Amino acid sequence: MAVICFICEGSYPYIVGGVSSWVHELITSNPQHFFKILCIIPNKEFAKLKYKIPKNVIEIKNLYMDPYLDFSYLKVLKDGMEENQNKEKSIEELLRFQITEEQEKLDRLENVFSKELGTPLEIVLSKEYWNVLLKYYEKYHSKGNFSTYYWTYRNIILNLLKIGQENVPKANIYHSVTTGYAGFICSLIAHRKNGKFLLTEHGIYPREREEEILGATWIDRDFKSIWIDYFYYLSKLAYKYADKIISLFEYNRQIQIEYGAPEEKTLVIPNGVDENKYGSIVKKKREGFHIGSVLRVVPIKDLKMMIKGFKIASEKMPDAVLWLIGPTDEDEDYYKECLQLVENLELKEKVIFTGRADVTEYYSFLDLLLLTSISEGQPLSILEGLASGIPFIATDVGNCREILIEKKEIGEAGVIIPPTSYIALAEALVNLYNNPEKLQKFSENGKKIINKYYRKKDFIENYRKIYDELGG
Repeated sequence: MAVICFICEGSYPYIVGGVSSWVHELITSNPQHFFKILCIIPNKEFAKLKYKIPKNVIEIKNLYMDPYLDFSYLKVLKDGMEENQNKEKSIEELLRFQITEEQEKLDRLENVFSKELGTPLEIVLSKEYWNVLLKYYEKYHSKGNFSTYYWTYRNIILNLLKIGQENVPKANIYHSVTTGYAGFICSLIAHRKNGKFLLTEHGIYPREREEEILGATWIDRDFKSIWIDYFYYLSKLAYKYADKIISLFEYNRQIQIEYGAPEEKTLVIPNGVDENKYGSIVKKKREGFHIGSVLRVVPIKDLKMMIKGFKIASEKMPDAVLWLIGPTDEDEDYYKECLQLVENLELKEKVIFTGRADVTEYYSFLDLLLLTSISEGQPLSILEGLASGIPFIATDVGNCREILIEKKEIGEAGVIIPPTSYIALAEALVNLYNNPEKLQKFSENGKKIINKYYRKKDFIENYRKIYDELGG
C-alpha cells in the first residue's frame, strides 16, 4: 500500500472534464492505495466540489494562486530594501529560465524556496531583485515598456515563489498531470528526495501555453517570449526530475523526447474506458437526426465553429438537433456569446445546452458525436462515444486521427476535419446524414477499436504496476 498525491492544476475535483474524470477513475480503481490531492487553483471561490470524493482520498489541500492582498508589504518596503549581496546570485538564477549541466539548477535555488531569503513578497521587493531585473531589462528587453516588463516578471516570479515555498502533503509517490506548476512542485519534491515523481502528460503543456500566449491580447507582444520561455523551462525541469514520463500516444512521446525528456524514462499508456458499461447501453432511437457533443463550454472547444457548421448543414438536415452536453459555468462570458450566436442564427429550437448531465442518457439515442476542439490530447469523450457505438466527426488535433481513421486492420470509425473549419464540418455532417450505411459501419468499427486498444482494465493495470514499482 502506498500513499499517492495527485498534483492537479485547475482540474480535479473542482472542474468537470477529461483530465478530472481520468484522475477520478484512477483513484476509484485503486482502492488498495491511499490518495491525497494538492489542488493548484486561482482562489477560494474556485473550490466547489464537482465530484463525490472517494473513500480512499485522505487529504485535499488547496494552493491558491490569487494576487497578494497582504498589505504588510509597507513594512517589507522599509526592511526588505536593505541590500544583501549573498541574495543576488540566487535571485538571478530564479529569473533565468534555463537549465544548465554545470550544477543542479534547484541546488542554486534551494535557499529561495526554503524561505531563507524571505517570503515571496520580501524577495520581489528586495534591492537584489531590483538589480537583477534592471540588468535583464537593459540586456534583453530595453525596447519594451518597463512597467509592463516589471509586472510580467512580478506575476511569474510571485507564482513560482508561492508554490516553491508551499508545504506539500507527505506521500510516497507524487503524480502530476502536467509539467506546469504541478510539475514544478513535483520537481522540487524529487530534488529533495522526498518522494517519487510520476508525470502523465495529457497534452504537451508548453506547446499549449505557447499557442495561448501567441494569440493573447492581454500580454504585451514585446514580452510574450518571457512567458513562453518560462513554460518551456518548467517542462524541461519536470522531464529532468520525473522518475517516469507517460504520454497517451506515441506522437506525443516523441515530442516529449524532442523537448528534453530522457527516452528511457518515457512510455505510452493510452486512456481506457469500460467497454462493458458503454457497450451495454440500450439504444432508444428517437425520431429525427440527433447530433451531440460532450464538452465543457470553453473557447478551446471551439463551440462557435460547431454552431456555425451545424447552421449550414441544418439547411439540408431539416430534422437534425444538436445536443451540447456538459457544464456551462466555467467561462460564463463565452457561454453567453454562444447563446447569442445560437439566437442570431435562429437555431434556438435546434441547439440545446443540457448543462451538466449523465452522458449515458444521451448516448442511448444520439446518431453522431462531434469534437471541434482547437487542442486535445486523447479525448475520453471519443473513447466513450465509440464504446457506445456512436461515430464521430472530430478536428485533426491530438490523438483523434489515430483513434478514428488509422486503425487500418479494423477500419474507420469517423471523419477527421481541419480545426476551425465550419465549412468542412457542414460538409461532413451532410455526407453522413445521407449515408446511414456508413454510419452503421463506423459504429461497428468503433466498438472493435475500443475493445482492442482502449480498455479500462488495461489502462488501470498499467498504472497499478507503476504505482507498485515506485511505491515499493
